Amino acid sequence: MENSAEILIIGAGVIGASAALALARAGHDVVVIERNSGVGDGSTGSSAGIIRVHASDEQSVAMAADAVAVWNDWAGFLDAGPDEHLARFVRCGSLILDAGNGFTDRAAESMRAAVVPFEAWTLAEMAERLPYLDFRRFGPPVPIDDEAFWSEPTEYLPGALYTEQSGYVGDPTLAAVNLMDAARRAGADVRLSTEVARLELRAGRVVGVALADGRRLSAAAVLVAAGPHSDALLRSVGATSDFRIATRRIREELVHVPAPPGIETALDGVHLVDGDLNLNFRPEHGNAFLGGSNGDLPEEQTVVEDPDRFDRRVSAANWERTTLRLARRIPDLGIPRARTGVVGLYDAAEDWLPIYDRTCVEGLFVAMATSGTQFKTSPVVGELLRHVIESELEGRDHTTVPFVAPTSGRSYATEQFSRLREPRVGQARG
Repeated sequence: MENSAEILIIGAGVIGASAALALARAGHDVVVIERNSGVGDGSTGSSAGIIRVHASDEQSVAMAADAVAVWNDWAGFLDAGPDEHLARFVRCGSLILDAGNGFTDRAAESMRAAVVPFEAWTLAEMAERLPYLDFRRFGPPVPIDDEAFWSEPTEYLPGALYTEQSGYVGDPTLAAVNLMDAARRAGADVRLSTEVARLELRAGRVVGVALADGRRLSAAAVLVAAGPHSDALLRSVGATSDFRIATRRIREELVHVPAPPGIETALDGVHLVDGDLNLNFRPEHGNAFLGGSNGDLPEEQTVVEDPDRFDRRVSAANWERTTLRLARRIPDLGIPRARTGVVGLYDAAEDWLPIYDRTCVEGLFVAMATSGTQFKTSPVVGELLRHVIESELEGRDHTTVPFVAPTSGRSYATEQFSRLREPRVGQARG
């Protein structure tokens, strides 16, 4: 072996960067390798950067709330210098429309259980505070070539949940860079444009990786946080043989649409969660909206087998479907002819919950299925992964010892993120 590390992290997205920071701050010898030429250049860069607290279960809500506290003190958390260029958390609030599918009821119950504040808005309150939105009931979502899509609704949505502490980070890549810069200051070694050819095992234990350029890197533990490339890397050594939860690679499109005249998204914008039309939108710099699907309709998802081969252009079909649906909610919206947006590949579990766990291969750990949902929790997830890795390397089952978030002192059960869990019924992306 030409090089060695105590803990090797494969993937320099926002999750890999957060794990590197937590482990390096705890005194571990950490090396991060990334196949791309920049930090956060993969799935992180195609994220909408939503920072929200609502979710289908209490633990996800609590972790999101703990993370919001970090985003509110981003410079302090990073111990950043006065001249460091930092990602900015913009608080715009989230409005979660009651589409009649039960999601808002579950979200409200979960936020109450986690003692996370929210407001229940009536139809009249929504219309008064956001007069540019049409709150008629258009759903359930149907294809735009269905006659039902164009019919005029006769009912209104009954209300919504509102969380004023929510918002977004307009540059998710920069957030990952900030985390990795802090990890470097703590002693982590980061190597970009470094591709893994294969994981190397000896006697059922991972001992490092072979790189595409022929070099080898040894490690006492390896964390795979490679987004859509994680599954193939793990399968190549049989590390997913006992997984009870399936993951898939979903091609995700976010469209960029200018706001209509008279609307200033910096002042009037809100993160809109619209299960009635299968939409999820937020304000965007330049007085525009950015967003796409809620991810609730499997028939509108494009699953990709090869993460290196997918169309990175905004498709005409998705552009038309998404913008026309948004135009139903924002009647004055003009739809530009030029298609603009962001296309990426999301690594997601069938129940939209992440996997933070060890594998059946000794010393091999995973942070999988985080795309599209876990950008918001990433500052806390790094510490959670440190708990998982340290517990297992010390010979303890990490699921038997609760993870205590250092930012809040709140305890979490890591079984929820286990590779051995049964898929959670009714879990939504949110």
